[in-house]
Amino acid sequence: MKQLLRLNQIRSKNRTSVEATGRPLLVAWALHEGTTTLLRTLLSATATTETVVSSWLLSGLGLDTVRQQVEGIWSETRLQACLPRLRRFLCSRPRRRVQQESAVRAWLAQRARPHFGSQRQVA
Repeated sequence: MKQLLRLNQIRSKNRTSVEATGRPLLVAWALHEGTTTLLRTLLSATATTETVVSSWLLSGLGLDTVRQQVEGIWSETRLQACLPRLRRFLCSRPRRRVQQESAVRAWLAQRARPHFGSQRQVA
């Protein structure tokens, strides 16, 4: 997101203007994270195990979606309706070499699942 929005520097040195710039960027970041998490979840739910979702393209789509939602053009419902057609742009074909991010995400998802026998009851 930092590269797509060119957020590497804030030109002001006045504390008030830095806060006025930084706070909306944090709100945009939170909205962006929610959108990309939803999209990644929806894409992963209907994808095969070999399909790799491009984080870079997903981030760009998430930023465009937030921008369009602020302008009042798109809605999250519209994006979800278009998702089957967007899949071919966001997901890559299976590769011979495993994508490292996908492997780490799968490992973390496996570790995050609750183990039924290992849960302890808290008194």
